[in-house]
Amino acid sequence: MNHRDMRLAEEIKRVVSDLIHNELEETVDFFSIPHVKVTKDLCYAKIYISFFNSNSEINFKKVEKSKKFIRSRLASIIKLRKVPEITFILDNSIAEGADIIEKINKLNIPL
Repeated sequence: MNHRDMRLAEEIKRVVSDLIHNELEETVDFFSIPHVKVTKDLCYAKIYISFFNSNSEINFKKVEKSKKFIRSRLASIIKLRKVPEITFILDNSIAEGADIIEKINKLNIPL
């Protein structure tokens, strides 16, 4: 990704995070957007989203259901000739990392 693509990805990440947090009708609890990938032609954006609780599937469905609203608001906030089609991808890496840390702590290995 070139510098412009990275700046756009970071801006999409910031705006979408703010939209999910503040403007969705249905509340989405404890989430993070760790990464956004934008294609070179800026037509598509993959937004990776993680949840910090056990309701990740329910919260992910809430976000998926609001995809059109999020894209339309994104279009009004970020001025581009063409706003990318967005795809949300559930990222379980935070939950998996927490599970690994929990398993390591259960081993009780003295340092």
